[in-house]
Amino acid sequence: MSRERFQFPVSSFQFSKHWKFAPHNFPTLGNSAASTLSTKSTLSTPAFAIAALFFAMLPMLSFAEKNVDATTAGALGDGTTLNTVAIQKMIDDCAANGGGTIRFSAGRYLTGSLVMKSHTTLKLEDGAILLGSGKGDDYPLVKARWEGVETNCHRALIWADHAEDVSITGSGLIEGNPTVGKLRSPRGAPVVEFYECGNVRVEGVTLKSTRMWTLHPTYCHDVRVSGVTFETSGANSDGIDPDSCQRVHIEGCTFTTGDDNIAIKSGKGAEGAKIARPCEDITITNCTFKKGYTSIAFGSELSGGIRRVRISNCTFRETVVAALQFKSRPGRGGYVEDVIAENLIAGPTPLLELTGSYSYNAGSDGIPGADGVTQFRNIRISDATVASKKFMTIKGPAEKPADGIQISRVTGTCKQASVIENARNVVLTDIHIEGISGPSLFTRNATGTGLENAAPLREEKSNTASSH
Repeated sequence: MSRERFQFPVSSFQFSKHWKFAPHNFPTLGNSAASTLSTKSTLSTPAFAIAALFFAMLPMLSFAEKNVDATTAGALGDGTTLNTVAIQKMIDDCAANGGGTIRFSAGRYLTGSLVMKSHTTLKLEDGAILLGSGKGDDYPLVKARWEGVETNCHRALIWADHAEDVSITGSGLIEGNPTVGKLRSPRGAPVVEFYECGNVRVEGVTLKSTRMWTLHPTYCHDVRVSGVTFETSGANSDGIDPDSCQRVHIEGCTFTTGDDNIAIKSGKGAEGAKIARPCEDITITNCTFKKGYTSIAFGSELSGGIRRVRISNCTFRETVVAALQFKSRPGRGGYVEDVIAENLIAGPTPLLELTGSYSYNAGSDGIPGADGVTQFRNIRISDATVASKKFMTIKGPAEKPADGIQISRVTGTCKQASVIENARNVVLTDIHIEGISGPSLFTRNATGTGLENAAPLREEKSNTASSH
């Protein structure tokens, strides 16, 4: 106990993180002892102090954190034995003990859906692989959000629901099964999905998926994803989809995906607007976006709103649409506001696309009228280098023009002119783009500064949105 710090009264004890303190588990005491342990009383004699400390430590001694070696505890890393029951028992035992870590040494551990519990960690050592089974029955149905709507879905390979302090760490691999990933009606199983969880950590591992989202935190707070490698293939195989979350930090990750690398979401249409839980306070820094459909997408399911997003020190390479894509469509409603992106390198992907007429995932429960038009406002991009076909395309909704887009200190080379349409209070400063023959910028229904040399946009140009 030499490392533990405490002072009287007993209610003010401070214990190290290795102790799980559960005051509701105190044993029943007589009136005298209960009075002694009152949160307002001090302990007047050494004997009472020792007794109080003994009773306070009893529940903690019963709930010391466990460390479990998965192989020793019954899991077989042979790639063929189904380990779902064995691994789930390890997680449940750790949770019942107050928390713990299950460690996987090198091997191929086949499993169906696993449910993480509060204060549990899965640690995959180098060479350890968690493989998702190929049977849909190994992934029970649960309520989850899919493309902006609450519906029955196959439970993720790694799932947590209303859990606190859950972690996936190490240097191993978690791989979803392609057969299960491509299931629809109901939706297939993502690789990792946290639902209504807090203090979530995913660090160091590699996540692989096919035809399904990879890491999907929904209604979560305080999520940290760092040093993770995402390798996916096929449509819908997004890397990370923060969905109506608060305080998400993504750092030092690498993305090679078949769809969006990161897609920030908050529900779709009338249902998303009614739930009204925005995705907010998101930071994305020091990431490398190698390949995908879009590097960082805002939407298109954004009916609950997206706000306070900061992106910094990122490199964007071969994505189809843009490094930053803001996408919505009539009926979504919602907003995207207060976005800062700085110190960026983009190429050959364009730096920016904003559209209010995205064509995919329309749905039948849209928000009617002007309330169904998304407001984009207060988006600032600075200190970027671009070497791509096009620098930017901004086409805000005519009913609610994009408001307050500021772009400054951008250098590079492009082949095609940029477009700004349906935007007000635009500020362009220190933009130095070479390689364009003719006007470098066309505008229509756009106001602000830095637009003086723009040519008028005389004809409608096709939207780059596709079926992704």
